[in-house]
Amino acid sequence: MDPLEALQKHVQRPEEFPLREVTVSGISYVAFGDYAYKKDTETSLQIYGKSDEFYSLESLVVFLKYSHENHGVYVKEAAAAGVRAVTRIDRKNVTEYLQGDRTDFPALMNQVNPLSLRQLLHSSEPEAKKPRLDGEAAGEPMDTSTSDEPQESAVSAAKKEVEIRALNDNLTKDRIAEMRRKRQSHREKGIVTIDESLSTLTSASLPKTRIHKTRENVMLGARDLSNVLDIITSAQRQWDLNEKKEKVAAVHATNLSKDQSGAAGGQQQRSGYSRYAQEAFAHEKTKEIQTEGSFIGSNFSSIKQGHHAVQKAPDAPPGRPPLAKPIQLLTSSTATSSGSSAAQNGSKRTSRSPIIIVPSAMNTMINLYNVRDILQNFSYVPVDQRRKETNKKPVDLAIQRQKNGVTYNIRVIDNAEKLANDDWDRVIAVFVMGVAWQFKGWKWNGNPTDIFTHIPAFHFHVDQDKPVAQVMQWNVHKIPVSATKRHMDKARFSQVWETIENFVRKNKPHLTARLGL
Repeated sequence: MDPLEALQKHVQRPEEFPLREVTVSGISYVAFGDYAYKKDTETSLQIYGKSDEFYSLESLVVFLKYSHENHGVYVKEAAAAGVRAVTRIDRKNVTEYLQGDRTDFPALMNQVNPLSLRQLLHSSEPEAKKPRLDGEAAGEPMDTSTSDEPQESAVSAAKKEVEIRALNDNLTKDRIAEMRRKRQSHREKGIVTIDESLSTLTSASLPKTRIHKTRENVMLGARDLSNVLDIITSAQRQWDLNEKKEKVAAVHATNLSKDQSGAAGGQQQRSGYSRYAQEAFAHEKTKEIQTEGSFIGSNFSSIKQGHHAVQKAPDAPPGRPPLAKPIQLLTSSTATSSGSSAAQNGSKRTSRSPIIIVPSAMNTMINLYNVRDILQNFSYVPVDQRRKETNKKPVDLAIQRQKNGVTYNIRVIDNAEKLANDDWDRVIAVFVMGVAWQFKGWKWNGNPTDIFTHIPAFHFHVDQDKPVAQVMQWNVHKIPVSATKRHMDKARFSQVWETIENFVRKNKPHLTARLGL
């Protein structure tokens, strides 16, 4: 049996032809069942590009052990074993030979007859343990006559039983014969002695292990609660802002009450310094230009003294009421009263932040769950993963855009029906999912063609798949996203911002200051 054929039978029937490596008289053998070959025996598999070189049996055995590993790991293990590695070109052919997909072995080498493993192990035993099987040692002539094989096997078995000599008083012939029969029966049952020495094993041949708990991850919880810190920070910021507003309102109320009491008594008292009411004293730092005033009737000294000379009006003649001042300067009391009156009228400050619209469905690659990761952090996180980490879906959020060291806020929504007509003028981007019902209730009668004419639209899809057929017919920017290569996300998502900024410069210049352009 050819060694390559024996290795193939071991791969197909490992129980019937178990692989075993033995060393007899300093020579290493590879045995498949009872068939033994030297390790350096050359097989019929020729090395690619070398007509006079062939793979040895040991090389194929090492390749069989690490065939499930990648080629780089296998080459390292082959170098550690000191054998020639199977080239990448021959890897497919060798695998097909070993798995039995190909049986046409090339007849390039002379067939090597295998040796019997039992005879090799028997020959390696010491002389004191060997049974005397030859007739000359027992004083009997050898029978050289040709006979049938069953008769020879019976005679040899009888000789094994009879010609065993006793070693000492304890190990008699019967005791040795019984031990011999037991050993032979164990061998016939296929029990193979395994070399338990781990000196020849490497890290790749050891079973794959996985550490379940370490001193670091044993203290980690089952859920990621890092977003709680962001919630606490935002809440603390809101609390500080509300406290500051309350203090400013209290100072303004105090100033208003003092001004009213001073006016009633004919005296005005100015409140002390407060760092929360600097808005009330802003008029002292600005130039008060009286656009309706006149210099008629004034002299040069009054002009040099400024508005203090205007305050010193000439005494009116008796019996004639003084003339009313044409101009009344803005004081803290009037500013406070005007601000309070505006608040009472219910006037609301209009937001001027740019708006981005994303889909509200869960089966898209972008929505309110992961829009911050994509447009602010430039890293794609699946919607399902972010949804599991977030307790509640955000209704209306704001992402931050860094530009020239300044942070700009951009509003992101998923319900465009709430937008007024003036709000549509601040929409700078739309992310589509590929269905027409997404634009129901939108401006321009929900017509995708008109919407994409006025607003740039984007569609995310996996780079291995094609975009939706409906998206291919629209004027939409197709952005491919890799499923595994996260280092490419920043370049892809930066293209989105570049397209948005070019659109704002050209079509909506009133929003350039809101984006730092």
